[in-house]
Amino acid sequence: MWLNFFILHGILHMHSMRVLVDGVGVLGYPNDPMYNKQTKYLSAIKIPDAWQRLQKPRVKRSEVGVAVIDTGVNCDYPDLAKNCIEGYNVIDNNTDTHDREHHGTEVAGIVGAVVNNSVGIAGVMDLVKLMPVYSGARVTGQSLIKSVDYVIRHKEEKNIKIILMAVSSSTLDKLLNSKIKEATNAGILVVVTAGNERKNITKDKRYPCALTIHLDGVVCVTATQGTKMQLEIASNVGTYVDIAAPGADIWTTSTDTPYKKVSGTSAAAPIIAGVAAMLYSLAPRLSPGDVKKILKDTSKPGVKDRFGEKKLRLGRVDADKAVAKLIP
Repeated sequence: MWLNFFILHGILHMHSMRVLVDGVGVLGYPNDPMYNKQTKYLSAIKIPDAWQRLQKPRVKRSEVGVAVIDTGVNCDYPDLAKNCIEGYNVIDNNTDTHDREHHGTEVAGIVGAVVNNSVGIAGVMDLVKLMPVYSGARVTGQSLIKSVDYVIRHKEEKNIKIILMAVSSSTLDKLLNSKIKEATNAGILVVVTAGNERKNITKDKRYPCALTIHLDGVVCVTATQGTKMQLEIASNVGTYVDIAAPGADIWTTSTDTPYKKVSGTSAAAPIIAGVAAMLYSLAPRLSPGDVKKILKDTSKPGVKDRFGEKKLRLGRVDADKAVAKLIP
């Protein structure tokens, strides 16, 4: 099984939100210096509008745990440290989850870089706790099974509502299939990627993406070109792919340089995980199927293929409309 690594570009620069002191909301716009570089694509999917809605008077929210099953996360990173909790290394059977590559730290930064800390970028979700699960520098079916199993066993203790697993393969181990089903039955939403091969995967299926056909708790994500309602150039798509999010030149944390731009479905999936976490922060008892339905029902229709010609069946996430389902 192979991991969907980002198509990486870019480097850094700098701009400005404010989190409630008690940690239950986001006010205004972030003071994170690089937020101005994120504004266009976050505004296209109404993330700032969702933040404004979440900070309405008397809105109560709680922190949401997101398990990042990946190459590890550098949790000592200044823009991640506050939002990280102890995870697990299923390869060495210890708690050393530092990133041996870069992918996990990049995925984590998109969903949960600390908001309004006057450092770097703003993550999609403010009230998030990221639990890294190190599944290897090159993941295997067996390491993913162990990783998902760890999350299931510790979901109550760590308050895990979402598994973010940016992986894709042409085959799926039946044991992994069963373990993912067990996770969704346990009330965990599993967010996965469609892959980056420029393919229509309707018949030539990709897993775990195709599990969404049978499992309400799996959400398969593809990527669009920045602010455009158009498929990102390398992203896979198929009739069963659930939803799209921006996945071109997305700013995030990394290991080889403080911040960089990344692209692909692995850049889009953390955005969906972040919006899903917004919903769970408002209504922790939502089922994974409930969250998936809200995300899909409120998505903006009209995403076109990579050439901008043919309309696809899926929509692009609309964070504000999704949150409005719970806060009219």
